[in-house]
Amino acid sequence: MGQRREELLERAERLPEWSARLGQYPVVQKAQGSRIYDVDNMGFVDYTGAGGAAIVGYANQFVLDAVKKVLTAAVPGGFHQPAEVELVQVLGSFVPWAETWYFQRNHEEALRLVLRWIRHRTGRPYVLVLDGGSPRLGSELWLETPPGHKSSPVREVPGWNMEKIEAAVAAGASKVGALVVDPILSRFGVVEPPEGALARLAEICRTVGVAFVLDEGITGFRVARGGAAALGGVVPDVAVYGGALGAGFPIGAIAVREGFEGETLVEEGPLPVPHPVSLAAAEAVLSILKNDSVYERLEERTTQLVDGLLALAERFGRPMHVNRLGSIFALSMGPEPVTGRASWEASDREAYDRFARALLEEGVLLPQQACSPAFVSNAHGAKDIEETLSACESVLMKLHQEDLP
Repeated sequence: MGQRREELLERAERLPEWSARLGQYPVVQKAQGSRIYDVDNMGFVDYTGAGGAAIVGYANQFVLDAVKKVLTAAVPGGFHQPAEVELVQVLGSFVPWAETWYFQRNHEEALRLVLRWIRHRTGRPYVLVLDGGSPRLGSELWLETPPGHKSSPVREVPGWNMEKIEAAVAAGASKVGALVVDPILSRFGVVEPPEGALARLAEICRTVGVAFVLDEGITGFRVARGGAAALGGVVPDVAVYGGALGAGFPIGAIAVREGFEGETLVEEGPLPVPHPVSLAAAEAVLSILKNDSVYERLEERTTQLVDGLLALAERFGRPMHVNRLGSIFALSMGPEPVTGRASWEASDREAYDRFARALLEEGVLLPQQACSPAFVSNAHGAKDIEETLSACESVLMKLHQEDLP
């Protein structure tokens, strides 16, 4: 790595977490289009995508112009703004099933609010989640334990095991307020639902009075204009958005279907309002995503990348698998593709780490963790993908030579 980076590492003695987590990855100074640049101005073709938020690429000029306009007006945070009304009108063409919208400062805050509200509304203390989904819900500390209960309010059921999910919903209906579904089980990378699964789960939940909550923090506006709900042909009771909606600026959005709400989603006092910059960025992003060519481009580039990766892996005899939904993909090494917890745990993390670190030296940035969601943006061009595949070819050749007996 470069000189400036090494200087920063030496000066970071009072930031042990910063130094420990950095490892061999870049200290980022700026980002533009499909690339990030470190403090030594080394560029990397990026597939971390700000956790999926950078769907239109970094520093998109249309988004920047919208943000600069708000900053020039010096609109302070904490006040309601016309931008909220305008954003809802735009959202209506993307999520036509939503009757009511609420905005929050980020996706996590929005999801937490929804679950607290549902538990209060129903009087049921527990929440079901799919194993591998909604990373924050995997933490027992994320949602407070209800008074009078000793166990965690979050209970996991095996991801996409429809028989066990249905049984858990039915058996716990009197105590379970909501089933929260991350459509790709993002803790395992990308594990998409079986055909018809989302619609089936929504039907089961409504039969027993359990709220069906779709966590679209990663998939929303990225896998399709209407998110995973549109792909799965389902109308959830509630969907929670973030990620791509803000293009990297923090925002959370809650969509509630007609006939579900019953009472307003407000606890004590007014809800916090997203920053004006985030609202402006969200409206700009949706204006871009109205164009069908954006999704066509995302599909074309992701197909080019994934097909090229798999062809190279076969050529060099590497056990590589790529799971994919739309422009989200997850790369794993090992004998089997990731389909759930067992195969996720069996994946070869050491081999992935070796591959990803070697790619970094070639100017390509993948997620640090194996089996993590990676992203193609609208800013990735055919030459970016070609450059990436050329780097992968060089790395696989190098690893092949190193592993020769």
